[in-house]
Amino acid sequence: MIFDTLPLRSKAALQVPKVPVVRLSLFLLTALLLPLNLPAQSQSDAGLKFKGQLSGWGSYSSGAEFPLMVGGRYLPQLNLELPLKKNPDADSIKMDSDRKSFGIEGLKFDAEVAGNFYGSLEMFGGDELPSEGDYRWRGDVKLYRGWVRLSSERAEIRVGLQKINFGSAMMLRPLMWFDTMDPRDPLQLTDGVWGAMGRYYFGNNANIWVWGLLGNSRLKPFEALPSERWTPEFGGRVQVPVGSGEAAFTFHRRKMDLPLFDNKYENKYGLDVRFDYEIGFWAEAALINKRAPLGIASSQELITLGADYTFGIGNGLGVSAEHMLIASGEKAFEFSATANLSAFSLNYPLGMDDNISLMFYYDWRGENLFNFVRWKHRVSFGDLFVMAFANPEVADNPLLQGSSAGSAVMSGLGIQVMLVLNHQTKSKIR
Repeated sequence: MIFDTLPLRSKAALQVPKVPVVRLSLFLLTALLLPLNLPAQSQSDAGLKFKGQLSGWGSYSSGAEFPLMVGGRYLPQLNLELPLKKNPDADSIKMDSDRKSFGIEGLKFDAEVAGNFYGSLEMFGGDELPSEGDYRWRGDVKLYRGWVRLSSERAEIRVGLQKINFGSAMMLRPLMWFDTMDPRDPLQLTDGVWGAMGRYYFGNNANIWVWGLLGNSRLKPFEALPSERWTPEFGGRVQVPVGSGEAAFTFHRRKMDLPLFDNKYENKYGLDVRFDYEIGFWAEAALINKRAPLGIASSQELITLGADYTFGIGNGLGVSAEHMLIASGEKAFEFSATANLSAFSLNYPLGMDDNISLMFYYDWRGENLFNFVRWKHRVSFGDLFVMAFANPEVADNPLLQGSSAGSAVMSGLGIQVMLVLNHQTKSKIR
């Protein structure tokens, strides 16, 4: 089905392959040795930051195989930051001028390592009292982020397991190439990709991205076939200011795992714009072209149009709407098969500590309406989320997937309560 190309959350099941020991060891060794080859750092500003996020939830979904679920997650994160000293020799004035010209003022080294520990227990899958086969345990321990970076005020180079995302759309995203963030997820979780990325920001807010990926075995969004193992992928993005907004062009090329075909390459082309006048409006489009003859799956087009506006009602009522066209065919822009999705959201702050949001998706082909509401309450020790949904009980629709791995499958009628706690500790390096 054409909806299989629209994962709001990665379909690479709940069990993500463990990071190879060799790859992790090389990354950690690089993170430890790289600062030794850098110029002397300002130790007074160098520091370590340890933070974490603990979340726990309980949910009920009438259409799920196991309706009742309880679970928890912990995301520990360690950050190292080492600002680099300027060279105070006789040519320091000229060097400072050169630094500003090339955007290397404020040079620093930093690194991040984060884990993802989660587990969930699903219960009452049978018609009788709990017994063997009436429950299912899911859980994992994996590396969530792991990268090192050299950056300045205008440029950065980042290497390792990292998040890469871009685009103007918010709910229906044709440029969701490397992340799996679901707008319904209060945690905004997404697995990272292994690779290197460089960015440069010009004085007029234009910017250039380049990246290379390697060793990512799981399917990324909008991928029907995995990439060929240990074959580099590469791409880039150019973003420029246009009037009261901005426009960008994005490209990515990879080699698919297709043993029986000679031409295994897939090219992705993306275009996105956003403007803000009286209202905000945007357009985002992607062309996915496979060089191998795969019939109707050879070419895909995804186009999203959207707009938002904040009405002066009470504390401010935010409204946004998007519509996406999904098409496929043997040739580009053939539109042999099409599907349409619409999304609509409302957001209203009830006060300093409370916020309520509603989100609706409509599948025009299946004539299915998906409804989601979330109340957020800030307490002294964290955030409390109460989420409810009323959806059709249909099978294998990406709009029914849980907002994050291990959370509720939103089929039928249901509710989810989640408590999120955050902590942070900073220390100076002497």
